[in-house]
Amino acid sequence: MAHASDTELERVRAAKPEAEKIFRELLGEVSVGITRVGEAYGIKVNLTVEPDQAIELPSSVNGIPVCIEVTGPIKKRTKPRA
Repeated sequence: MAHASDTELERVRAAKPEAEKIFRELLGEVSVGITRVGEAYGIKVNLTVEPDQAIELPSSVNGIPVCIEVTGPIKKRTKPRA
């Protein structure tokens, strides 16, 4: 039987591609992942630069909260060493 958090996590995973599409259309290069938002899961969007103030960024996608962070250059994560 799935835990409530498992179901919630699946909803976030399902919304992630849509979030990536939306933020790429608005901002270009972004990195999208999953993070904790308080007691729940949410979508984390990493940006290379601070977005233009005139761009209205969504605070949620498909009812999933979005956290936005300016991280600088985005690099593909490599596998951690064992």
